[in-house]
Amino acid sequence: MLGRLTVSATKLVNRKAFLWSAFFIAWLIALPSQADPCAAVGAGSNVVSRFAIDGDTLELVDGRRVRLLGIDTPEIGRRGKSSEPFAQVARKRLEQLTQSSGLRMYVGEQPQDRYGRILAHLFAADGRNIEAQLLEEGLGFALVVPPNDRLMTCHGIAERVARAADRGIWSRSPVMPAARVADGGFTLISGRITSVSEGRGHLWLDLDGPVTLRIGRDERVSFMDMLGNRPPANWVGRNVEARGWVVDRQRKGSSPKAYKRFMLPVRHPFMLEIK
Repeated sequence: MLGRLTVSATKLVNRKAFLWSAFFIAWLIALPSQADPCAAVGAGSNVVSRFAIDGDTLELVDGRRVRLLGIDTPEIGRRGKSSEPFAQVARKRLEQLTQSSGLRMYVGEQPQDRYGRILAHLFAADGRNIEAQLLEEGLGFALVVPPNDRLMTCHGIAERVARAADRGIWSRSPVMPAARVADGGFTLISGRITSVSEGRGHLWLDLDGPVTLRIGRDERVSFMDMLGNRPPANWVGRNVEARGWVVDRQRKGSSPKAYKRFMLPVRHPFMLEIK
């Protein structure tokens, strides 16, 4: 799996080098030459899928539901809402990839989410990572939610291959300018940092729009490599791309006069690219 991803990535990155952030390249350089970032780690278990609920969630024959780690796929429409582009394609593709025998599940360090779903990576019988295949085909966005960051390099490579090739969701840029954000939910945002402040131990990065990025007090240490021992104020004026779940603070009762209406918690450096 690594050989195919790495060869593809090398060719495509040479063609569209601007897609690579310095921090992501540093991860790749730091990898041992023999390491396979897509290899399964730990003791997995054999599972059998009953059906795919959407592009990143499936139900097993024993009734358990599994939320794939490291990927977020477009939302399928519910309660009269239309499905997002490629949502149904991602669901059907996940169903295809998990129908064969020999499917193995590797539960994350945080094993369950608030909905009771198992948080895990899935591997086909031939050792290929299911999430990486979906990402390489442009059917989802790579993400990291600590502490489940085991395959972040594998997933980052796979997404960059799809992005450079304009596949699937990348056929039209899904990145939204910060000034156009008008609702909550999973979003990729681009903007310019207009101010940096600290409050309650958090680091707040205001963008040129109704959005502020929050680096939590518990996550700040992991961002030190990005800062390069320079104060966060040096980020003012820099362009960024961030991804994650946007929170509409107006709906939660926070005064829009005191705060930017939308807040995006950035919990891992993988989710923030400073350009």
